[in-house]
Amino acid sequence: MIPRFPRIFILVACGALAGALRAQFAETPITVEPGRFLAEIDGIRFAVDQPDNGPKVTALAVASTLLTAGLTPRVDIQVGADFYVRRTIELKGFSDARSGVGDVFFRTKWNFWRDASTGGAAAVIPYVIVPTANSLVGGKALRGGVIVPWEIKPSESFTAGANFAWDLVRNDADDGYDSHFVLNSIAHQQITRSFSLYAEASLSATSAGLSLWEGRAGAGALLRITRHLQLDYEIVRGLNRRATDWEHVFRVNWGW
Repeated sequence: MIPRFPRIFILVACGALAGALRAQFAETPITVEPGRFLAEIDGIRFAVDQPDNGPKVTALAVASTLLTAGLTPRVDIQVGADFYVRRTIELKGFSDARSGVGDVFFRTKWNFWRDASTGGAAAVIPYVIVPTANSLVGGKALRGGVIVPWEIKPSESFTAGANFAWDLVRNDADDGYDSHFVLNSIAHQQITRSFSLYAEASLSATSAGLSLWEGRAGAGALLRITRHLQLDYEIVRGLNRRATDWEHVFRVNWGW
C-alpha cells in the first residue's frame, strides 16, 4: 500500500504517459484499398519518465493494435486497442504497479485530396476513444477529436508530411474538458527497395495553459520483409520536462 501523498503523483504521472503509449506521431492521408485490411501492431512500446525531484514512471504496452479496413478508394474505417498496458511508479522508496487492458478507439479516414503530379494527399480522421480500462492504465472519460494529415512526395525516394490534431480531454479537476492541440511533422527517405529511414517531431499544447506544452522528436528505421509485412523500430526523446523522457517502439505492419 502506498501513502496518500505518493498516490497523487501516481495519478499525475500515469496521466502524462497515457498519450505516449497510444500512437506514433505522424498519420498518413493514404487510405487502405477497398476490400483489403491493414494491422498496425506496436509489438512492444516502452517509455521512461523521471522529472527533476519527481517520481520515476515506466510504462509498457504490448500488442497495441490498429486494424483498418478499406471501404472505398478514399474511405476506410479503423478500430484499435491497447491489449496490455503496465505502468510502474517509484517515489522515495515506494513503488506501485498497475496493469490491464487499455482503452478502445474508433476512427475513420476520408482522403479528400490527391495530386498525382506532386504525390500530394490530404485526409481527415475523426475519432473517439472509449474509456474501457482502469483510469491508471487508460483514460478516465470519453475522448474524441479530429486529425488532418497531409503529405507530399517530391521524388520517388523522399516523402514529407505533417498533420494537425485537435481533441477534447477530460481536465484534471474532472469537471469539464480541455482542448488539446498537436502539430506533427515527418520526413521519410527510402534507402533501398526494402529499407528506409525517417525522422519526426511533435509539438502539443492545451487550452489549460500555454506553459503545459510538450515537445518530442523521434527517429526510426523500416524494413520490408515481404510485400505485405513491414518491421519498424523507433526511438523517441522528450524535448522538455513535461514530455516523456525516452520511448522505444517496435512495430509490425501487416496487410492482406
